[in-house]
Amino acid sequence: MRQQRICDYLGLECSHRRCRCRCTPGPSILSFPSDIRHQIYQEADIISDRDIDLGRLPGTVPHYFATSFGDTYALLQTNRTIYTELSSHIYSTNRFFIHYRTHRSFQRLRSLSPTALASLRHLTIHLIVTSCEASYPCCNAYCGQPKSCDEHDRALGMSTKRERTILNEKTLTAAYIFRYIRSSTLHFHFVCDISTPDAGPCVLAPLSTAGPLASCAIRLARRPHSILEGLARDTALRAMGRDHQATLTAPFRFLDLPVELQKHILYFTDLVSPLCEIQYSPTRAYHLHYSTCCCGGTDPMDCHDPIHHACAFRNCWQRAGGRFGCFCSVEHAAFWTECRCWQPPTALFLVSKAVLELAREVFLGANRFLIVPEGDGCDRTGREIVDRTPERMPATDFLTQVVPRGALRHLRFLEVVFPPFRTPWMLAHEPAFKQWQQAIEIVRDHLTLPALTLRVCFADKSPYDFPYNPPFRTTINNKEGAMEIWVSYMRIMYPLRGLKGLSKLFVHAAWPYEWTERGNWRRREQRAAVQREVRDVEARLERMVMGEEYESESMGKRQLGMSQWTNDALVGFHSYL
Repeated sequence: MRQQRICDYLGLECSHRRCRCRCTPGPSILSFPSDIRHQIYQEADIISDRDIDLGRLPGTVPHYFATSFGDTYALLQTNRTIYTELSSHIYSTNRFFIHYRTHRSFQRLRSLSPTALASLRHLTIHLIVTSCEASYPCCNAYCGQPKSCDEHDRALGMSTKRERTILNEKTLTAAYIFRYIRSSTLHFHFVCDISTPDAGPCVLAPLSTAGPLASCAIRLARRPHSILEGLARDTALRAMGRDHQATLTAPFRFLDLPVELQKHILYFTDLVSPLCEIQYSPTRAYHLHYSTCCCGGTDPMDCHDPIHHACAFRNCWQRAGGRFGCFCSVEHAAFWTECRCWQPPTALFLVSKAVLELAREVFLGANRFLIVPEGDGCDRTGREIVDRTPERMPATDFLTQVVPRGALRHLRFLEVVFPPFRTPWMLAHEPAFKQWQQAIEIVRDHLTLPALTLRVCFADKSPYDFPYNPPFRTTINNKEGAMEIWVSYMRIMYPLRGLKGLSKLFVHAAWPYEWTERGNWRRREQRAAVQREVRDVEARLERMVMGEEYESESMGKRQLGMSQWTNDALVGFHSYL
């Protein structure tokens, strides 16, 4: 079958010879008018709005979430006319990424013509990246992300020959591209994880030659670092022509306002977290924990309406136009204007003594504070099984070392979570128990007990526990075995009797038979009876502290709702249901 001429197909008049001989060569694409060629380009589905690995060398496998640039690049090399017509479209509508691997990595970038560079709208350069950049942008951001992998680089210093070569390549490349780019329309992202703050100015020096960029994101280390974060912020703002140091005006006389108005203003700052709920742990200090992983999807683990408003303050990389790295200042020493992820507002505590006192009052009074044992990063926060009592309990440290003694009076809600344990646990002679007793004795005179709500949770293991982990509470088949666990709960609760005048106490306990064969059957067939059994024990623990007349149900125990750490695994807390 003979193919129809494109000019006939498009209904155009042309001067082509109407020869039906198969040996007659067809017309060249350059013989068509320019507007027809552009129609052909559109029909050919020239790539746009894609993530393109510009640094991939011929014969290598492209970054698995990037689009191959090979065919398009070959088309650009056809001739000057096609290059001129296509380059502006291709380089302005796609997001380009390049990762330094060898001394040849930046050759493709330096081979771009001035026309192509002037058309660039999105460029990401990864010089040195010491954490995962693909799929999930942050190592350990989700369950299963490795702590280290073959894709990681080693942090950059300035001492070895290879490190100096990398810096020279970067300087040479930056000098070329910033000479031709149209800076006002370029969104530039740069990652170079360095091993020492001294390397920061040298790494960022070429950015001083760039004109005002449309946007600029900079990352200088895998982990947060205050000095490097400040350097990244100042450099990025200068690169965007927004040097905040040069635009400072006379400070607003905040302290001249009435105290109540000052306090009201502070409620609109990061002193109040997005969900009014803050977790504390010894290694992560103050941080947020969300019961859902993502925003905007249909998966059960995606956010839902009650917490969706907080999605604007977490996982900023999910809102990025491409998937070429994480510039979240919670995870890294980085700066990105789009990052609004919540962090403890340390700066507000450093303004002055007067602001410090107000900030503490708002921070401790407006948020619910949760002391939750740390898990392994796989949605097991608070449910990591422990085999022995630790040397110190996080709750003890929080009450005696983290919160200043004079600020304890502002605390309004405290939730203490004890991990699932194998008996015996927290015995009376162990240091952790003695410290727990002493902590309660120390802080009881500093807490505003009539205004304080205390919730104590005895957690169960995660329902998503790996099958190869040792069995947990699978052989408790009599009352004696369960009684050992109940007695441990009572022993932990006993020191709280010293909190005379406490406003509210809510206890949530794990059912000891949860993981036994009979318990599994009872949970399915006698659910109401199981709930009554657990609630009876909880009420007994609450009355041991609050007195025989105390009724937590009438104090709003069910209406209080669950914390985020329990919301991601609805198991083991029958009294919640």
